[in-house]
Amino acid sequence: MNVFGLNPADGVEVNAKKAIEKTAAFFRSIGITQTLKDFGIDDSHFEAMAEHVTTAWVGDYKYAFVPMDKEAVLAVLRASL
Repeated sequence: MNVFGLNPADGVEVNAKKAIEKTAAFFRSIGITQTLKDFGIDDSHFEAMAEHVTTAWVGDYKYAFVPMDKEAVLAVLRASL
């Protein structure tokens, strides 16, 4: 089933990006919040949050599929605004 009407000839990466865009558009159309700003969250505590993630959570994120240090966590949080 091709829910989003994607063309397989466009390739996996192109279709993945299109699917993400179409999913976000669908969520917006039914009023689902998508960003931290939508929840009234700003970046005022990002430094402390990133520090907590990289020091208190279980696991060694420098060996994750994508290594995650404090700067990487901050990048994810900022992209979530």
